[in-house]
Amino acid sequence: MNFLIIGGSSSIGRAIGDKLKSSGTVKYAGRKQADLFFDLSDWEAKPHVIENFDVIVHVAADFGGATTDDYIRSEMVNAVGTLSVCRLAEACQAKHLVVLSSLSAAYQLGDPYYSIYALSKKHAEETARFFCSERELALTILRPSQVYDAEGKCRKHQPLLYSMADSAQAGHDINLYGNRDPLRNYLYLDDLSTICSLVINTRTTGTFDCAHPKSLRLSEVAQAAFSAFNNGGSVQFDHEKSNLFDLPSLPTHFLYRELGFYPLVDMKQGFERIRTFRAST
Repeated sequence: MNFLIIGGSSSIGRAIGDKLKSSGTVKYAGRKQADLFFDLSDWEAKPHVIENFDVIVHVAADFGGATTDDYIRSEMVNAVGTLSVCRLAEACQAKHLVVLSSLSAAYQLGDPYYSIYALSKKHAEETARFFCSERELALTILRPSQVYDAEGKCRKHQPLLYSMADSAQAGHDINLYGNRDPLRNYLYLDDLSTICSLVINTRTTGTFDCAHPKSLRLSEVAQAAFSAFNNGGSVQFDHEKSNLFDLPSLPTHFLYRELGFYPLVDMKQGFERIRTFRAST
């Protein structure tokens, strides 16, 4: 099989590509580190395709911001850009499109972490469903939770988790903001790439939340870090800081039962892998 990954410069895109190499030929599309130049923000540029691909995996995204320009850019890259990916899939005669979305696509106006990113990812899903329904193209949408890895490639988007690892490694206390102990869900990168590979190999279609089966309180995440590094430290709450809110805990068992696979790496094992990697470098 021939695979094309949109967003190959991302840690998620590369991890999925590495997982798919055993099943066929993998190429990458994007603005950098790519086999095929493809700009999600340039919808007028029609795809120049010299080969066909069986499966296209779309992982690229814009993460938004607070300015009006950020709003426009996010909509262009995430929503209109996904429609451009669909057009590329049609030009490549792809049989299956896999879109990596986000759990935030399910957020509603008024939710604590609702943002232009959440809204534009929701629009991206809707445009993909519309296009693929009209063109009879198999579509899978995966909504990952917060993704992390051992090497710290995901640190930019998960600074709190890696700062916990830093503190636990140094034997320092971990300070959490506010009076609440909010829920979080972290999915290890290798588990996500395995899920994506299985979805492709089994031709599983539909929209699926893709999270670790167990959400944890931030204090539990911190304790997992302390347990993995075993250098001491305790959890402290800074009550003068603003409260953090829960991220929704959504059911994911349907997808995992369908695939016959459940995420293998729990939080303590994830921190142990971080510790092992750091000890080796």
